[in-house]
Amino acid sequence: MVSKAWEALFRSQVYFRGQPVGTIAAYDHASEEVLNYDQVFVRDFVPSALAFLMNGEPDIVKNFLLKTLQIQGHEKKIDRFKLGDGAMPASFKVLHNPIKKTDSIIADFGESAIGRVAPVDSGFWWIILLRAYTKSTGDHSLAERPECQKGMRLILSLCLSEGFDTFPTLLCADGCSMIDRRMVLSLLLY
Repeated sequence: MVSKAWEALFRSQVYFRGQPVGTIAAYDHASEEVLNYDQVFVRDFVPSALAFLMNGEPDIVKNFLLKTLQIQGHEKKIDRFKLGDGAMPASFKVLHNPIKKTDSIIADFGESAIGRVAPVDSGFWWIILLRAYTKSTGDHSLAERPECQKGMRLILSLCLSEGFDTFPTLLCADGCSMIDRRMVLSLLLY
């Protein structure tokens, strides 16, 4: 049973320029077709990433962390509203052009979400996954890279600010945010 689960996990990998960068969110193994979730969702990749780390396969996790960090650096807009610099994508899709033999990434910063709100939890999940990668591999060089340090600062500055101009869901009392800010801070200090 375990080998079938690993086989499914490996079959669901998404590649960008020949490197695995994540897994698709849903896959119908009976029909071998990608369902309507044919993208890599930050939140949904975390359990897969932990499984890869536990199985001694850290490369896909490292590639994912670096690719989402690169996406974070792009200009982000929902309608005409410019998101804060620290916003991480909710998901991304890799488009392969077999004619030009190129790959491109289309990031979703909440445009497809219900209510069209920016993803609240993606940045926190990214930080938690970076910590898990560091603890699992012992590789501190990734977290110490200037671009990773900047990415973490941007996420924390955006989410710990008093204004919440980018994340209106943090103001909701019904628990729209998937991760509590205090929990993330305690994990970072651990």
